[in-house]
Amino acid sequence: MRIGVPKEIKNGEHRVAMTPEGVACLVGDGHTVLVERHAGRDVGYDDAQYREAGACVVADAREVWEAELVVKVKEPLPPEYALLKRDQILFAYLHLAAMPEVAEQLVGRGVCAIGYETVQTGDGRLPLLAPMSQVAGRVAVQLAAHYLQLENDVAEPGRGILFGGLPGVDRARVAVLGAGNAGEQAVRLAAAMGAEVRVLDRDPSRVAALEEKSGVCGHVAHETDLAGFVEGCDVLIGAILVPGGRTPRLISRDHLRCMHSRSVFVDIAIDQGGVSETSRPTSYDDPVYVEESVIHCALPNLPACVARSSTQALTCATLPYVRLLAGGLESALQASPELARGVNVRDGRIVHEQVRQALRLR
Repeated sequence: MRIGVPKEIKNGEHRVAMTPEGVACLVGDGHTVLVERHAGRDVGYDDAQYREAGACVVADAREVWEAELVVKVKEPLPPEYALLKRDQILFAYLHLAAMPEVAEQLVGRGVCAIGYETVQTGDGRLPLLAPMSQVAGRVAVQLAAHYLQLENDVAEPGRGILFGGLPGVDRARVAVLGAGNAGEQAVRLAAAMGAEVRVLDRDPSRVAALEEKSGVCGHVAHETDLAGFVEGCDVLIGAILVPGGRTPRLISRDHLRCMHSRSVFVDIAIDQGGVSETSRPTSYDDPVYVEESVIHCALPNLPACVARSSTQALTCATLPYVRLLAGGLESALQASPELARGVNVRDGRIVHEQVRQALRLR
């Protein structure tokens, strides 16, 4: 099969969907891999490395998109819509619940679209979302610490707080909504940096595990007043996930008013629509905005700022599934029930139930 790896065009997106080592594996299986010129340049993988791995490096994105299987990082953007073709397999992060326009294009053009974020095992794990969620949780804390500073690279000054404090000095108060992959990593890093951390989740066992491992203050969702949970915090991190569905907007303006002025809110859940009524996607060119005196950072591609690490983690997770798909769609879906659960669009319709519900389709 011909497999295409295009260069990502989303703002600030430096990741590439496949490392040269991944390409070598696919070529070794007997497939032809087309890699767009400079696709891996930002993460230190030059075209020569891809050629040495056996890839055909091409200058024209259209040639890459002619492949039967296109492996990407992020969803197709408007300049790429016309490159989609009927019966093509697209394997990427899609997050269609928050992107009805992309869903409409995939349906209308007859693409078989499989979302990394909806590949799900029988016990509920999300093996392709997990590594990027873990990266995002850590990056969210790094960004929060940065934006709390009075001097940062944006127009809005933070509160001027040292994240971990010092003896006799206040440390940052961090509230994390969600104790899944992203939330757990955010909690663990924030606690390791010395912040005062509290975490809320609907699963008591997750909350208890984080309390024991990281010494944080845990709260169970149905037993907790949300206003009290966020009151007085310096950092709020939204890490709620509904696989395939739209993130519930748990945070209202009234909740934000309970936070300190010039505090920081990082919404990891923005990919699926965001956890606050004030959430809207930002970009690395313009990463933050202010609502209710709170600095909002809602980057839909948080892991892109650590793109080399993210690319390596993503390739390790996706490569077994790419190899299956390269052997044929039907055989791949039969061999891997979790991959079959990841199909969002096929035969001109939305087939993933949670995505359908989020887009209010019957």
